[in-house]
Amino acid sequence: MNARRREPGGFTLLEIILVVAISLIIAALAVPLFSRSYQAANLRAASRTVVTAAKYARNMAVLQQTQMTIFFNSHDNTVEIVALERGGGRQLDAFLDARRGFELGASDFAPDVRRTQHLPDNVRIIHFDAPSASQESDGIYWVNYFPSGVSDSFALRLSDVQRRRTVRVEVDHLAGTTRTTYE
Repeated sequence: MNARRREPGGFTLLEIILVVAISLIIAALAVPLFSRSYQAANLRAASRTVVTAAKYARNMAVLQQTQMTIFFNSHDNTVEIVALERGGGRQLDAFLDARRGFELGASDFAPDVRRTQHLPDNVRIIHFDAPSASQESDGIYWVNYFPSGVSDSFALRLSDVQRRRTVRVEVDHLAGTTRTTYE
């Protein structure tokens, strides 16, 4: 009895197709999870940007004894911290004109921009709430921080592009504390 033993020679075509099919099913299930995770991470990063800007503006206003203003621009998705004279006045008007695309003359105010940060591409500012309606102009919102450490109170709502998730960042005007609420 001379039975031949068969040596293992590799994988059959059926085994390879089965492994590829299982891999494709796992990938199809994982991609939406990674996509949602990426969007949530961008929303968290945007809320941290707003909180960091608020703390930085408050600290700089107190340390340098000058009024600092945070500008939230919903058109180009930026957060800018600018040193302005008390009450803003001509400086505020010139800054807003520059952000609207108007040409500044040689005698106009050149803004003292301390920090500019961009929000992630898929996150948008969808709502700004402040006690004064005069803190908004054509999609540009601002909050003043004073040398005493107090500021204008405000709440800013951010959303991902698909508007599946939103986050609300609130700042207390007296203590400077922030509260972030994911909705």
